[in-house]
Amino acid sequence: MFRLKMYPAKNGDSFLVNADGTYILIDAGFASTYQDFIATDLELLAKEGGRLDLVVCTHIDADHIGGLLEFFSLNGTPDKRGIEVDAVWHNSLRSLPSTPTAQSDGLYDQVVLEAIRRRGFQGVATSSPNPISARQGSSLAKLLRQYGYTWNSGDGTSCISENDSPVSLPNNVGVQVIGPRTVRLEKLRDFWLREVRKLGYKGSSQPSDLLDDAYEMWCATLPPPPIPQVTPISANSSRRLVDVYAPDASIPNGSSIALLIFNENTRLLFLGDAWAEDVVDRLKALQPTADPLIFDAIKVSHHGSLHNTSVELLSIADSPCFLISSDGSRHGHPDFEVLTEIVDRPAPFKRQLFFNYETAASRKLESHISRSDTAFSVHVAENNWIQVGGHNYD
Repeated sequence: MFRLKMYPAKNGDSFLVNADGTYILIDAGFASTYQDFIATDLELLAKEGGRLDLVVCTHIDADHIGGLLEFFSLNGTPDKRGIEVDAVWHNSLRSLPSTPTAQSDGLYDQVVLEAIRRRGFQGVATSSPNPISARQGSSLAKLLRQYGYTWNSGDGTSCISENDSPVSLPNNVGVQVIGPRTVRLEKLRDFWLREVRKLGYKGSSQPSDLLDDAYEMWCATLPPPPIPQVTPISANSSRRLVDVYAPDASIPNGSSIALLIFNENTRLLFLGDAWAEDVVDRLKALQPTADPLIFDAIKVSHHGSLHNTSVELLSIADSPCFLISSDGSRHGHPDFEVLTEIVDRPAPFKRQLFFNYETAASRKLESHISRSDTAFSVHVAENNWIQVGGHNYD
């Protein structure tokens, strides 16, 4: 069986998976998440002779990457690591194919990029002091190169996408990338270039430390796009997901790494902030029959937003264990319509929904009665290990 921790990451994500002794860290929330929770666990793991077999930065949002900046800036040099890290997955600017553009004289370009970098992660909505990182001058890309980590199976100049073959880790554990599509990464890169050129940048997208820093700082602090329109519901009606769902339009979310962690007996689905439509297409390719794919745990996309979990997605992916990561402080996540759609469907097993915080939606769900009479329970995991696999969830 596998075990996992869903760290208290405020409105962000952070998971540590123990897959039969193979350890995978997926995102690290804010810097305070790393400092308050993750650092102690990694220190204990290192003392016991363990290592991180894989670290995944799903995408460049402040609530996913901040703690990773803190971790990699503090984990030491190749000759003296706090904990060994065998591989890192992170799609930064240098990971993406780019087309050379005409160079200007470079002076004004440097001023523009430096201004973006100096702006850093300012303005992030959180009650925590030092929410992202005390080391705001360095991108994760720069840290990975500077400290000699194996990055995207090499030096970080290739991307992680759904085109990758499954990766074998120790203890017969496999990891299969199911997103993003390469076109999503290209759109994010092109969006970045369009926006910085509005500020006066005229140079190329060829990698450099300053360009890496500016790109990641800009991506991490992008404001959300306008909320998609949803079908209005009368005041006295109970809203259903089918009535209110509208697809996510966030380009950074579309670039999110989604992955499947598995061995012979267990499989976990981590969706980051991925778009539901992309996940649906990929899962249909994995399971061409009409039967739903059953996972031992599903990490719900984008903190339970109704723009990232569709009725179609839930019709083809089910689990006795759902993970919802959010303290409810931004955008009202998780959305109650997503939670009820999860538990209202018939199933031959009891579902457990794990939250890392008690929120208004989780409290409301406790008194909800499943429309199909399928049993479910609500749990606040806080900072405890959750055992998954083997379908022993009662």
